[in-house]
Amino acid sequence: MTRIAMILGHDLLIPNEDTRVYREATSLVNFGFEVTVFCWARRMDKYETKWEDERNGIKVVRIFEDLEGGFLSKVRSFKRAMKQLEVKIEEYKPDIIHAHDLEVLDVAVNVKRITNAKVIFDSHEDWPNMEIVQNWFIGKYYERKQRKLIDSIDAVLTVSDELAIRLGGGTVLYNSEPLEVVQQPVENHRFGLDGIVAGYIGALRKPILEEIIDSASKVNALSLLIVGGPPKGRGGYSEMIEELEKIAEDKGANAKFTGPLPYSMMNECYAACDILIVGHYVHRKLRDYALPKKLLDAMGYKVPAIVGPYDARRKIVERYNCGLVSEEWTDTLTMLSNDKELRKKMGENGFKAFKMNYAWELQEKKLLKVYKNLLEGEAGDEK
Repeated sequence: MTRIAMILGHDLLIPNEDTRVYREATSLVNFGFEVTVFCWARRMDKYETKWEDERNGIKVVRIFEDLEGGFLSKVRSFKRAMKQLEVKIEEYKPDIIHAHDLEVLDVAVNVKRITNAKVIFDSHEDWPNMEIVQNWFIGKYYERKQRKLIDSIDAVLTVSDELAIRLGGGTVLYNSEPLEVVQQPVENHRFGLDGIVAGYIGALRKPILEEIIDSASKVNALSLLIVGGPPKGRGGYSEMIEELEKIAEDKGANAKFTGPLPYSMMNECYAACDILIVGHYVHRKLRDYALPKKLLDAMGYKVPAIVGPYDARRKIVERYNCGLVSEEWTDTLTMLSNDKELRKKMGENGFKAFKMNYAWELQEKKLLKVYKNLLEGEAGDEK
């Protein structure tokens, strides 16, 4: 049986499943591969967490290494974590190593030199730019690291055409739901909201939410459904929600904050929405390359989307007329709120495009083709 070693810089299952990685691993297991995901469980207690786990045929192997202290201490901890991953993957003797993101790519390349395994680089985001936003030095380090390692890999997977071009080519796998999921019947209780419901789903960042609340307050008979919690690793959620609820009350906006909801409830959230506001989610330097899963979900659930004028998302919305592109939310919310037929048409357009181009069943075929080519000795960049 072909052995696949996937590498992650965070845990696959806890506190939540990494949906992209889990979906890819599930497809490979269903196709007959043996898949083991090697995780750096960096924020988890090694005395209370299983070192090894399994779910639906996907094996999980964890290593534990805390990131504490100053910069140099964290660098040493990072190196120790990567070395632990290398040792465990080398012992596993994989046929293909699938590195999820640049952070762990050198682990895959180092093991390849010893085992002659093929390497897949699955770039979920523009990692050098992501790091340079926080720290110029670290960003430049990862920029050099990416240039150095990219020639040693055998295939590239990534999340948008724009990022594939930036990486010099590759196979684009959209992080989408299966058709069978988005077409399941769902009870639409609308979370108790009346009128037209505009939804925002994702990490809650106060400045963006303040803008959305202000815009929504200027649109007649519009309610806001806001689903999500703070960005990863950040606290202060309760205090922020209290402040946002006060802002909504002062401005006269009808807003409901659900807090974080389980992934299994996302279909209910989309069913409740007449419009979806696709947030910025990431720093401006990253937005042209990012394709939010929420946009693809909106298309799958026939909800017209409002997106900012950033390349990856704008291209899809304009090509398929499945929403509006704007940085000014009041006018776009007003237009869609007042035109039921336009909302219906855009929703249907989005679903048709989703079914023909983006559903996971289509992405799975591309994933399996990459693996087939590698196993046959052909590492072509299929699009």
